[in-house]
Amino acid sequence: MKLASGRIGKDIVIKQRGDKTFLSQYPDFSKRVLTEKQLKNNERMEQANYYARGIISDEATRDAALLRLNVTRNKLYTSLVREFFKEMKDTE
Repeated sequence: MKLASGRIGKDIVIKQRGDKTFLSQYPDFSKRVLTEKQLKNNERMEQANYYARGIISDEATRDAALLRLNVTRNKLYTSLVREFFKEMKDTE
C-alpha cells in the first residue's frame, strides 16, 4: 500500500504524508453549515462551470475562445472560468 491513496467506499480514506500511509475514517459533512458567502461562491462556480462547458462543447465557439484567450486547448476550461469570474466582478 506504499503508493495507494483515495477511498474505499464511504468508510475508509487512504492518505499519504511523506513516505507514510495513513488510514482514516471518511469525513462526515452532514452537520456542516455553509456561510452566505460560501453558498454564493458555490453558485457562481456552478454558473462558471456551465458557461465553460457550454463553450467547450460547441466546436465553433471553442475555437473562437482559443483564439480570443490565446491559450492551448488543455488550458481552455480554466481560462473560461477565470473569464467568467472577471466578468462577474466587473458587473458588480
